[in-house]
Amino acid sequence: DIMDAGMRRLLRASLGLCPRHAWAYAAVEVELWQAGAGSRGGHQPFDVTILYEDLLDHVATGLERKSSLLHRHPDDVLVPVGPCRICMEMVSPGQPGLRMGYANSNTEALTAEANTLIHTTTWCLETVGLWRDRVCPECDPAGSEGTGDPVLLCRFHLARRRPLPEPLRNAVASRLQEVRGWMRHLTASMTDFGGAARAAENTSWIEAVGFFAGWGLPLYLATDPEEA
Repeated sequence: DIMDAGMRRLLRASLGLCPRHAWAYAAVEVELWQAGAGSRGGHQPFDVTILYEDLLDHVATGLERKSSLLHRHPDDVLVPVGPCRICMEMVSPGQPGLRMGYANSNTEALTAEANTLIHTTTWCLETVGLWRDRVCPECDPAGSEGTGDPVLLCRFHLARRRPLPEPLRNAVASRLQEVRGWMRHLTASMTDFGGAARAAENTSWIEAVGFFAGWGLPLYLATDPEEA
C-alpha cells in the first residue's frame, strides 16, 4: 500500500520501481480501474499520481540542496539506494499456502485484460502532441546521442552525467516541480470534488513516469506501426 509510511520510504529509496514494473504498475491501474470519479469515470492512474507526486518532490528537493559536508553530491538523489520492490518479491522464496489474486479474482483474465493496453494506448495517443517534445532526448530513437535539452533528460541519463552543474540541477528541479503541480490537479480531477483536468495535467503522469522509468512504453504506443 503506497499510503503506508514505511512503503513510501522504501519507494523513495528505490526511486519507485524498475522501468519494467513502473510502466506495468501504471498500465495495470489504467486498464483495470473500471469505475471512479472524474470525467473519465475510471481507467485512471490515481495511485500512480499519488506515488509520483511524492517521488517528484523527493528528487526535486534533493537536486536543489546546496553542496555541504553532509551532502557533497546533491545529484546522488538520482541514484536509487534500494531494489525494485516487485523485483525483490519475485525472487523471494514462495510463501506456503494458497495463492490468492486480488479479492479472489481471476488473475489470468485480469492479466489478459491489462495486456491489451487499450486505455493506456488511448491516453498516450490523446496527449502525444503535448509530451512528444518533452521526451528525454537520450531515450528518443529519433534523436542523436549527446544532443537535445539536458533539462529534459530522464533520471538515468542525468545520473550518467554526474556531477551536474548547479544551474542544470536547479532547472531540472524546477521542471519536476512544474510536472508535480500539474499532477496534483490531475489527482484532484479523479476525486468527487476536483475540477476537470486540462491538457497539460492529463499529460503529467506520463511525463513523471517517463522521468523515473524512461520513455520506452509511451514512445512505442504512440508510434505508427507502419513507421516503426
